[in-house]
Amino acid sequence: MTAKIQYPKIDLYHYTSIGSLFSILQNETIRLTDYRFLNDTQELSYALNWLKDYLAPKAEEEFGKKVLTAIDNIEHGKIERIKSISDGSPYMQRYLCDIHYYILSLFRRYDDLAMWRMYAKDGCCIKFNSQKLKEFFYGFRDANLEKGLMNPIDGEVRYEINKVTELVINDVHNLKNELMLYDDILRFCLLVKSPSFSFEHENRMGIPFEDQYLGENCSKEFLLSGTTIRPQLELKNFPIRDIIEEITISPFVTSELTKIGIQELLISKGISPDVVRLSQISIR
Repeated sequence: MTAKIQYPKIDLYHYTSIGSLFSILQNETIRLTDYRFLNDTQELSYALNWLKDYLAPKAEEEFGKKVLTAIDNIEHGKIERIKSISDGSPYMQRYLCDIHYYILSLFRRYDDLAMWRMYAKDGCCIKFNSQKLKEFFYGFRDANLEKGLMNPIDGEVRYEINKVTELVINDVHNLKNELMLYDDILRFCLLVKSPSFSFEHENRMGIPFEDQYLGENCSKEFLLSGTTIRPQLELKNFPIRDIIEEITISPFVTSELTKIGIQELLISKGISPDVVRLSQISIR
């Protein structure tokens, strides 16, 4: 009998709108956002540019050439994959396809005024059970291994690359598994952000999505946000009763009916209404 993996317990919070909370509870789903539509305009490019500068002196070496070629393709929205040259053939061929990475942003800051203002002024903050959340994501990976799904992004975002140079360089030198090169670069770069966002203390879960994963447990959806249509990946059968530990309502939401409505929905789903809290921040 295989022992169950015990993931570390971390307090992680997802700041979101009341509408998104309603969707999570009502439909028992969770949505991830296409990395290109996250709020950091330097998403991915910040770390890619650092990586290019670091590798510039190694540009003539075989390893440097391979990584820099991969970076150039990634900057043009392409990722390398391998497939059989024909059904049943043991011979494989490489090909380039579009990058589709979807991210769930989580934060280690609870009931924080800056976070409310930036992400959920009229919304809420959901505390997830990090162990159960990881079990869900890795379960999705396991169910799609035969379709080629790589490991999800899973980790703490790092800021100010120069202050973690040793860790970063170790990561760079670990990018030597040729079959995993593109995914390793993307995982590395999507877990590095500009120091302008260091106040967030962000963790990320992410999935390298391709159309072959679509099915009864996964669908591609779209969200209209202002003048922007955001592609999202919706994962079904999200175990809300196991994963949601607490819901805190923004200090900018003053209607008592918001709390009552959330509690009634929770009761209908078999979840205690006592998980709902009001922010402790006093603000007009």
